[in-house]
Amino acid sequence: MVQDMTLKKKFLWALHLGIILISGCAKKSVVSSGSEYKEDLSAVRPRYEYTEPAVVTRAEPATPAKNSNVPKADVDKPLYVNKKLESVLDTLSKQNKSIRYINGFRIQIYVGNVRQEADGAKSYVYQAFPDLNPYVSYTQPTYRVKVGDFMYRSDAEQYLDLIREQYASAVILADRVDIKRSLMVSPASDHN
Repeated sequence: MVQDMTLKKKFLWALHLGIILISGCAKKSVVSSGSEYKEDLSAVRPRYEYTEPAVVTRAEPATPAKNSNVPKADVDKPLYVNKKLESVLDTLSKQNKSIRYINGFRIQIYVGNVRQEADGAKSYVYQAFPDLNPYVSYTQPTYRVKVGDFMYRSDAEQYLDLIREQYASAVILADRVDIKRSLMVSPASDHN
């Protein structure tokens, strides 16, 4: 019986191998790149009827009498586009003027719990850098003194070098700054 099982297994393996060999030798149809594909698809293509668009000629408007005071449309005026453009630019200008604050930078020169030291830092800024505005904020129990309204970090870095002579722990922080005050800040090279 064991011999019958091994004989059956061998027979099945031989059968599988024979099928694989026979299928590998079968003729395959391969489309060569040299052959041309030809099929008429005109029966399934959509058909459209072309109609020539009609040309409409406008009748010339009757010329008004010389005495009539009927104003022409704004389109006929040569400066019509310029007037519209100016009104849009005026609107944009008003919107831009209403913007007061932008993202910018300030220099923090003091952080601590002593009010006298915060006031001393504030007065130092008034004396040494009159064009910079000090801002003192208090969040219990901490006083913070920030200086300046800088639109660009590079401007704040110039002042930072000068301020660090007195306050070594001064750092630049991102903050909302007043646009008008930032335009009034003179370059740090003027304070040397």
